[in-house]
Amino acid sequence: MKFLTLIEIEMKKILPWLATLFIGLTALSTGMFYRSIGNYKNEMLPEIMSSSVAEYVQTNGKLSLVQIFDSTAFLPLSYIFAAILLVCVAFYLWYKEWFGASKRIYMLLSLKGQRFSIFLSKLVVILFSVFCFYGVILINLGIGALLMNALLPDGTVANQLMTTMLQKSYFIGMILPLSISDFIYKIAFIILMFSLISVFVLCDRSKKIFGLIAGSIFGIANIALFIYTKTLYLYMDERLFVDYGFVFGMSTVSILICAWLLNKKVSI
Repeated sequence: MKFLTLIEIEMKKILPWLATLFIGLTALSTGMFYRSIGNYKNEMLPEIMSSSVAEYVQTNGKLSLVQIFDSTAFLPLSYIFAAILLVCVAFYLWYKEWFGASKRIYMLLSLKGQRFSIFLSKLVVILFSVFCFYGVILINLGIGALLMNALLPDGTVANQLMTTMLQKSYFIGMILPLSISDFIYKIAFIILMFSLISVFVLCDRSKKIFGLIAGSIFGIANIALFIYTKTLYLYMDERLFVDYGFVFGMSTVSILICAWLLNKKVSI
């Protein structure tokens, strides 16, 4: 079976799930933006009515998207929760193969020389999902900016809402990569997470109870090592070396373990 065919199969499985998640997130985000902007509007209107827009802006300044987004934890938390749900997609893509009427995994595993392609096809789909997630977040921020310009009085909204948002928001850096190096690190970290999940699933499907224990220990050890690296007091260049070294090193180890499990341990 061709690699692109495997990707197409995975995409058909995940697209309805992603569409539901992203549509739900957009609806929730739009509703929260509308409510927050409405609250600011209700607060500023009495002051504007008693004086003027110019005096209000001189006293309070123009309202930015950063103030709307960072004023409540619910908006960033909803995005973070959606990101956590994306992690669940990795489990879904693996376990759906074994559970259900068809158990398509047995057909895939019977293909000679194609076993590691199963892992790679799922990884490609996960990365596609993450890129879509980043795009949806930017669209939602754009919707928030449009709502501000539509609902608030003229002259009370700051300029360059999106640019300022990406530069000054406290929370947005937790959700979106804000530089090339940050993008590379986040993508590598996503590959690591998917690889760890894959190690757990493949251990579970190869040796049952023992595999479940081994996969859990491997995952917990990685989490413990990650936390340990974050407790180290390092200079900036040392921090970059440790962070990148961890994600690239453990991703490589995890991928090699997945390849070994698929080729040697997981049986039909």
